Amino acid sequence: MSLTHIDIDDNELETAKRLGGHKTKTAAVAEALREYNQRRSRAAAFEHYFELAKDWDIEGAEAAHAADKRAYQ
Repeated sequence: MSLTHIDIDDNELETAKRLGGHKTKTAAVAEALREYNQRRSRAAAFEHYFELAKDWDIEGAEAAHAADKRAYQ
């Protein structure tokens, strides 16, 4: 853990403490950072899979699946 000096809007910090049920400023900031990192990680994963999906052949996959089902009937 590191000690960092930053300027944070007092009203925003108090609101975060109240909404999050945090007793300390440190807890509120730590939770905000965790949520921020999770949100950014999800966004990056979404972008990654969106790029992959551009090359997917959905119609071909559905046809192959249907053919497999017919083969076992």
